Amino acid sequence: MNKEKLKKEFAGLLLAVIGFFYIGSLLFFSPGDAELLSSLKWYEVFGRHATDVAGGLNNPFGILGARLADLLIRDFLGYISMIPGLAFFYWGWSVARLTSIKPPLFFTIYIVFMTLGFATMFGLSTLPNADLMAGVVGRMLAALLSTLIGYTGAWILMLALALGATVVAGRIFSEQLSLLGRALAAFGDTLAVQFRKMSEARREKKQQKAEQKSRSSKRAADHPSAEQPSKNASPASPVMPLDGGMTPGEFPPVPEAPESAYVETGDDGSALDALPGTDEEDSEDEPEITIRESVHEKEADLDKRRLKVRTRDRVPYRFPSVDLLQRTREEDEYVDESLLEESKNRLLEKLRIYKVEVLRISATVGPRVTLFELELAPDVKVSKITSLENDLAMAMAARGIRIIAPIPGKNAVGVEIPHGRPRTVWMRSVLQVEKFKSTRLTLPVVLGRTISNEVYIDDLATMPHLLIAGATGAGKSVGINVMLSSLLYSCSPDKIKFVLIDPKRVELFHYHNLRNHFLVTFDGLDEQIITEPAKAVYALRSVVKEMELRYEKLEQAGVRNIADFNRKLPGESLPYLVVVIDELADLMMTGGKDVEEPITRLAQLARAVGIHLIVATQRPSVDIITGVIKANFPARIAFQVASKVDSRTILDGSGADQLLGNGDMLYQPATQPKPERIQCPYISSGEVEAITSFIGRQDGLKEPYRLPKPDIKDKNSSFSPGAGSGRESRDPMFVEAAHLVVMHQQGSVSLLQRRLKLGFSRAARVMDQLEANGIVGPAEGSKPREVLIDNRDALELLLNNLDDE
Repeated sequence: MNKEKLKKEFAGLLLAVIGFFYIGSLLFFSPGDAELLSSLKWYEVFGRHATDVAGGLNNPFGILGARLADLLIRDFLGYISMIPGLAFFYWGWSVARLTSIKPPLFFTIYIVFMTLGFATMFGLSTLPNADLMAGVVGRMLAALLSTLIGYTGAWILMLALALGATVVAGRIFSEQLSLLGRALAAFGDTLAVQFRKMSEARREKKQQKAEQKSRSSKRAADHPSAEQPSKNASPASPVMPLDGGMTPGEFPPVPEAPESAYVETGDDGSALDALPGTDEEDSEDEPEITIRESVHEKEADLDKRRLKVRTRDRVPYRFPSVDLLQRTREEDEYVDESLLEESKNRLLEKLRIYKVEVLRISATVGPRVTLFELELAPDVKVSKITSLENDLAMAMAARGIRIIAPIPGKNAVGVEIPHGRPRTVWMRSVLQVEKFKSTRLTLPVVLGRTISNEVYIDDLATMPHLLIAGATGAGKSVGINVMLSSLLYSCSPDKIKFVLIDPKRVELFHYHNLRNHFLVTFDGLDEQIITEPAKAVYALRSVVKEMELRYEKLEQAGVRNIADFNRKLPGESLPYLVVVIDELADLMMTGGKDVEEPITRLAQLARAVGIHLIVATQRPSVDIITGVIKANFPARIAFQVASKVDSRTILDGSGADQLLGNGDMLYQPATQPKPERIQCPYISSGEVEAITSFIGRQDGLKEPYRLPKPDIKDKNSSFSPGAGSGRESRDPMFVEAAHLVVMHQQGSVSLLQRRLKLGFSRAARVMDQLEANGIVGPAEGSKPREVLIDNRDALELLLNNLDDE
């Protein structure tokens, strides 16, 4: 247990003691104590006179308690003054649980308001002890209200205010009340379990005594000589031998042996059963479960760092405030020990059936799953428990169970089981920690919380590229938003730039607000967020060209990487480039090798010059995540996938098929042998829009960062920056295709495929360009297109006019 938690638990206990003293002092108020205290000055706490006065008080809490009771009850709010004492207990409970101070603060305000209200009501009433309950303040408020709005109006007002405050407080503290109810229910379940165990132990003890008694009776029947005298002996007058010998006709006495010495035998003399005490118990005690304490991250106010900076071109820039993120209610970290005990028993019972002996067991409760660490007996093979994944899932009635055999760095096997109280991890909670505020990572990326509740932060600059895969709705787009938002909260526009490629068109459009700060511009493209496959390949080749130019700068400067270059030449410092592709499958289907080639080159070479890739896909198949791409992405994230085959494609092992969705993921860093299970935080589209809009409203940079025009050396390349009618937007095979269709006087995609050796997709795009430039007519089903140009001379004239545009 860390020192911080010990301090807070001590403070909570101290507040609870203060509350007990406060309420106890008022509860034992006695009017006679005032006369004794009147003869004692307020500062006299030592001396004989103070001792005599304290001995004569009726209040067991001494002089301080008696003075406090006399002040509050006689001169303030009467006995109603005890109600605010409840706030001390709530404060102590909240401080000890390491939660926010907002709930106890609201509770204190509510308690003070209700105390004044009850005191006023007692002041309005005519009960015998109403004055003692209301006190001076209550009577004064009652007299003021009855004078202003009358006696009836005062009652109506006070009842309405009390009812309204109670309704509001019920809504505010509904979660705390439910937590208290669950805690009491769990405590009751624990007592019931303990009572059941005690009853079973007593029952087993009685049954054991009954069996022992029946066995003793059976032995007595089987050995009558040991229990009764011989028939020839005289029971009435025993004869005592004079010489210490035996009297004729008398058997020697058989000494009573301990019960543990008797062993029942069969006909062949072999032992049949042993009484208790001869051998070990048939069943050993089950190992006790050890609940590992979750990590409590040190909270920090992210807005207390340096928020205002100046860019290189002297434009002021302000980091987004954490208040742009949604404020959420505190998550309860209560651990239901009875539920854990039940899960442990079912798990051990199933393992016992398959002869798997467990020596020790511990549990770590995460946001959505519980990790049971099992230390197995030395003779148990690890492969034996890995084959029981489906059997354990059925026994636990769990949605999905993941087995870690073994846990890296531990002599234990891990079993991850979903629990019944999943908690949402919010983006604000993972940013408001000291680890993120004081991080020294170059490009800190927040991934979420681990099973031990630790905030997991990694450096994109050391990954150096990240491959993300998962089924639709598993959380890929939210994960990308989390990573980009964490970079926006930690990096200025001078340090980082984004290249965003969004074939789905709807996932990254919020980042258009960053066009004057974080987004790059392309030489030959108007868009800054790329959505079309042809323009995506053009953008990737621009990044490749930028990579080559940066390597030339590093060579001239005589340094090895971008960090050394920026330190050596701060006036010419280069920003880091983060290339985000939200759906790789769409690009691979339309582009194939034209997409794979620049991605592979960037993955292999771009790390040293500060260019990093984040590539996501919902189809983790071998035709999308090819071997070349996979080999150059050592860091990977797998959200929930449909099958074990997809899990092996992305992680080289199973496990992703057993995830729970909604941000539940496995992160495989390049430095660890096995993936880490992390719960990705949730950030809504509204929060992303608030962050980007806040940045977009600031003054933009004077000079945007522009990527160079790529070198298109391959004339068979199918991609160009646009699909319009300009020269740069036309396919390199456009002219040859035009001459071909004019020569044959028919236009069809199959003709271009056969004669120009083009793929279907590229041939179809060339045909669309021919139609857009007035060379062929529109498609007519399966018939060839009509050629609108009659001869080659007319075609040459048309092409010359197109070149002049």
